[in-house]
Amino acid sequence: MLRLKVLTFDVNNTLIKVRNSVGQQYAQVASHFDVKVNADELGKAYRVLYKEQNKKRPNFGAESGITSEQWWGEIVHKSFQQVGYTEENTLAKISAKLYEDYKHASSWHVFPEVKEMLKFLNKNGVCLGVISNMDERLIPILQETDLAQHFACILPSIQAKCHKPDPKIFQQVLDRLRIPAADCAHIGDNIEKDYYGAKGVGMNAFVIDRDKTLRQQHDDIPKEQFLQDLTELENKIFQEIK
Repeated sequence: MLRLKVLTFDVNNTLIKVRNSVGQQYAQVASHFDVKVNADELGKAYRVLYKEQNKKRPNFGAESGITSEQWWGEIVHKSFQQVGYTEENTLAKISAKLYEDYKHASSWHVFPEVKEMLKFLNKNGVCLGVISNMDERLIPILQETDLAQHFACILPSIQAKCHKPDPKIFQQVLDRLRIPAADCAHIGDNIEKDYYGAKGVGMNAFVIDRDKTLRQQHDDIPKEQFLQDLTELENKIFQEIK
């Protein structure tokens, strides 16, 4: 018997992850334009600039009057500039190729158990959804990785006009699926955005913790709410009939 009727998932680092590090990917694309940069230095610059951009223009520029491609382009340009490459025309080409490349399955790795587990959940009558802080490329990414077919609802934050942990993004999916929060659980890898974001709207929540580090850092969360991978969901969502 199902204990939970609906499961929603985060995407990045929950269902899939980038195939190469961002620094490696940026450097690899740059090499197509005969630009040689240090991937590690580029990655370090990216991480700082991504956080700054997220703070300055949250949710991929949705409230700043720019497109997500422009939003990412600013990060790409500044990352390369910080490691010493400043030729604007070439940076525009690198940025455009990176934005396009990240739409495709070749840039992403699907975690090994994900496809079979989603099929199992579908087969057993569990309704599935996606709630992700991502731009409009989310749906083509899930289509190309052969995951989209498993979900009744896919909501990227840029479309929702709000982002996790804002309870409004969770509520939008609950409303679309016409399900009470208590009958739904959200699974993600971020404690604040996924676990407490979902709990804040009354949903159940689990933390995907593939390397078992998060459970060691968060005594505030019961150990049974952590999953090493998605196969552990089976025992969480079914209950014995007595």
